[in-house]
Amino acid sequence: MKTTKILSLIMLVLLAAGCKNDNWLDWKVQNELWLIQNGQKTDVITTPTGLQYKCIEKGWDKGTRPDDAKIVVIDYEGKLINGYVFDSAKEYPNNVSAFVAGFAEGLKKMNLFGEYEFYIPYNLGYGEEGTGTEGSSLFIPPYSTLIFRVYLHSAY
Repeated sequence: MKTTKILSLIMLVLLAAGCKNDNWLDWKVQNELWLIQNGQKTDVITTPTGLQYKCIEKGWDKGTRPDDAKIVVIDYEGKLINGYVFDSAKEYPNNVSAFVAGFAEGLKKMNLFGEYEFYIPYNLGYGEEGTGTEGSSLFIPPYSTLIFRVYLHSAY
């Protein structure tokens, strides 16, 4: 616990020093601290790229997992760390390579009929710019951690 507080304080100072003129500094710090805390949970796996994920339902481990060349059909819900749901869909088809980097990386770890949660840091999501127009329902602020709950129906 003490180590967590020290690491969080160090992270806060480093982030503040690098972003003095950034209007989204508080949001960036909140997202970075959220990822640090989330990554300490025993059921959350962190990849070398920084993607965090949790297996909710393993699914069927017979067959191949999705890759960049595959089209997947998924159910998903995307939200921010404050709980705001920015998007959701049922039986949504798309090419794996069409998703943001962290989402595509997470899909490649899934089995058919599996359900996972992805915790995507901003550098694997919509980055320092975010996406959409501020004030619109589809706006995702800069530096946002994206949280997706995903169910994989098929990959072909």
